[in-house]
Amino acid sequence: MGEWVLSAGGGFSRRRNSSVPIGPYLSDAEHQVERVAAWYRERGVVPRFRITPECAPETDELLMQLGYIREAPTIVLARSLDASVIPDGIVESPVATDAWITAELDALGIDRSLVGPWVETINAVPSPRVFAMAINEGAAIGAGFGVVVDGLLASFEVAVAEAHRRQGHARRLMAALHAFGAREGAGEAFLQVEEANAPAIALYESLGYRLAYPYWYRLLDA
Repeated sequence: MGEWVLSAGGGFSRRRNSSVPIGPYLSDAEHQVERVAAWYRERGVVPRFRITPECAPETDELLMQLGYIREAPTIVLARSLDASVIPDGIVESPVATDAWITAELDALGIDRSLVGPWVETINAVPSPRVFAMAINEGAAIGAGFGVVVDGLLASFEVAVAEAHRRQGHARRLMAALHAFGAREGAGEAFLQVEEANAPAIALYESLGYRLAYPYWYRLLDA
């Protein structure tokens, strides 16, 4: 809608169900916000905006005045990527197998009946891609996936089951994703994590990740 990007796809993903207002502040910005809100309501989705550095500060201020509350502040972290070795206890696949989906959702604590659109999105991830599982005593206890686009490795959904956290499994998953990215020619890696997730941020910073930029959402307060 003009320079504003709109996305709606059902499920629980904020990224999948939000508008990204790009570019300078518009003279008819309030009208534009109402048009976007109507577009989402037509699809049964609560209007939500993702505010990035490409958004004019005045647009974020307008959304606040219109009753859109700030939620899920997130940071994007990045680091350079060097060749590395896949650690032991990692199983990789070029597709999201049923075992990978089960391990991922168990680690995230999400009921599989709620994630049809999420599974569709995962299966649509372009190649080169890798789906990795961390194995402990024969059982999958964590998972994550990576995709290489334009020389960048993006890592997503890295999660470990609660009973197995802080034992190095997430570090092993990240090492496997880094090795994949290096094999595919990526020179830099990035990921995103909510600001409130201090343990994950500490892990990523220990792996050499540094802040690239922040973003957050504006959700219409019912």
